[in-house]
Amino acid sequence: MNHTTKGGKNNNNDYTKYVCNNSSNGNRTCVFYPSALDRPMDDVPWKLVNMSFKLLNVDSKLVLTLLANHGFREVNSDSNDFNLLWSNNHVNTNIISSLRSYQRINHFPRSCELTRKDKLYKNIETMSHRNGIKKFSFVPETYIMPKDYNRFISNQYRHRGLWIVKPFDLSRGRGITIIDYSFKDTQSALKENVVVAKYIDNPLLVNGYKWDLRLYVLVTSFNPLVVYLYEEGLVRFATVKYVCDRSRINNRRMHLCNYSVNKSSPSYIRNSDPERENVGHKWSMSALLNHLREEYLINTETLMAEIEDIVIKTIMSATAQMLPAINCFVPHSQNCFELYGFDILVDDKLKPWLLEVNLSPSLGIDSALDSRIKSSMLCDLFTLIGIPIVDPTVFNFNRNVRRPKSDIPRKTNSNININKLSSDEKRLLKNTMDQNQRSRGFIRIFPTNLSWKKYSSYLDNINGIPRGSTIPPFYIKLIRNYNYFLNDHLFNENSSFYMDINRQDRYERSLKDFKQDLNDNKDEDQTTDMLKLKKAILKYLNDGYVFSNLQARQTFALYLTYISALLKKCALEKNYDNPSSNLVLMFLMKASKNLSVPLKIEVSKSSLSNKKVMEILQLLESFLLKYNYDTVMYATPESTKNCLPHKLFNLFLMHARKEDIEEIINDSKHNCLSSAIHPVNDIKNSKPLESKVWK
Repeated sequence: MNHTTKGGKNNNNDYTKYVCNNSSNGNRTCVFYPSALDRPMDDVPWKLVNMSFKLLNVDSKLVLTLLANHGFREVNSDSNDFNLLWSNNHVNTNIISSLRSYQRINHFPRSCELTRKDKLYKNIETMSHRNGIKKFSFVPETYIMPKDYNRFISNQYRHRGLWIVKPFDLSRGRGITIIDYSFKDTQSALKENVVVAKYIDNPLLVNGYKWDLRLYVLVTSFNPLVVYLYEEGLVRFATVKYVCDRSRINNRRMHLCNYSVNKSSPSYIRNSDPERENVGHKWSMSALLNHLREEYLINTETLMAEIEDIVIKTIMSATAQMLPAINCFVPHSQNCFELYGFDILVDDKLKPWLLEVNLSPSLGIDSALDSRIKSSMLCDLFTLIGIPIVDPTVFNFNRNVRRPKSDIPRKTNSNININKLSSDEKRLLKNTMDQNQRSRGFIRIFPTNLSWKKYSSYLDNINGIPRGSTIPPFYIKLIRNYNYFLNDHLFNENSSFYMDINRQDRYERSLKDFKQDLNDNKDEDQTTDMLKLKKAILKYLNDGYVFSNLQARQTFALYLTYISALLKKCALEKNYDNPSSNLVLMFLMKASKNLSVPLKIEVSKSSLSNKKVMEILQLLESFLLKYNYDTVMYATPESTKNCLPHKLFNLFLMHARKEDIEEIINDSKHNCLSSAIHPVNDIKNSKPLESKVWK
């Protein structure tokens, strides 16, 4: 991403680097950078303004770290002196209704209309009945229990297939089961609050594995409806190769792609190199799209257009149910925003299906790729919503604040002269254009010139509410058609504010420049960078610093990966003069005894031959699978006082070749080797690595 900041010291005089002038109330707003994840940004200009945030039920440290390192201070959960409130759960409407104009909160009232599985399906079904079932056929046939129990029982034998059962409001794969049409013992479970959906049994596979997409969708307003899709997403793979076999429907790691389901699998591979986005069981979306286009000749532009279609129609389906609560409880138009996690499955006919919409999508970090994508996405989100630089301690809160009467329009008139616009109308136009300027990695998918032409037919041309929606008649009279108003003033023939861009290049190439942004001089040759990194590492080692157990294991894992590739080449070329083979064999025999599940290493003592090379190669691949599993599952709670600096070490691993690693290992005076062989039993009681990767 071109907006990612470079490493190095910030310029204290560059005030505009950290603030935007784009705020409807005249206040400057904060700008956020992913580089703050690694170090505090001490020279941010708003530190003296007491910018603060409040967290409620937040289990990820990513939000806290980014905000704190940008100079925000955390306040107690009962404090009202905050600029940003971030909660993993729905927020009480009393809190929302008392918000000041400068405050931001990451939920709208009644977001459950999208994130509860029963309500999500019901709202989409309602829209489909009014606008055509074929246009909303992106959700599988679904039954809501216990209400639809009798209808499901009478219809299930017609399909003679598999069904997936999901609780209404659980996430991370909890409570999900797959059942056969001829099931007997599980019928009692269907009388609880669950949804039963037709199982998509023909998923598009990559290397034999099932996968799904996690997309980040940001809604900044529901009237007018404003939807952004982040340019990068995550691809999550199952850890067992997919087979459509009814006898294996209980194998959750074959059928479910949730990280929480697959992370404990011995086969799960984490990506330790964020520059290699198609490695392991979690890829970037851009890497997947490139893979589908190059390996399967799939038209990825059409696929992404269909996914955008799903996102827009899904958000529209819940709009009418949410608007009354938003109008009642949200006092200012920019108070609320919502980041949704859309889960999309693609079948082998290239049809995308909506699986579910997640409230507060996971911001946990389990790999360097996770860290890179999620930290960039969050910084772009914080920048886009426009957090004004205001000291919250100078205001007294009034919990009885409600939306000013001037915010509730009296009548509809879509052809308003720009000179006769009310202050609220001018503010709406300015907010929309300001957000567009601050959007960075978020791509506006509605409204744009093209998407308006395509989807405006789903909106009532008088009140702007989606057709077919059920909404109280008395409320309709209060609603101003802001959707049509926004279109009239931004997409008319005389407007210069054209909001359509070529998006496909961003979906497939969005993070390609990240490595350059980490360097002080992005034009510097990579060879020179590697020499500098290696020289710095060697200096630390000569000064008495050592590898931590975790660093040593990561180093040897990468080294053995290089050796594995070299052995394959030797076998193909029948060149057995490889001095690394005996070293690798010695390491395997010592380290394999200390795995959490010991691996027996036996190799014939015959002279080096193709058979022996292949034998070592098979042992090496088996060992690496278990070795990496042990490494990523546990992080040693050791002191880092005399260990190599983590950031420098991670940069070194990102760029290191086999020869560079060998030079470092040889200079470490056996510390690296002994630490890499360190038994995992000594660190079994430590915290999982996911809590330390990004520190």
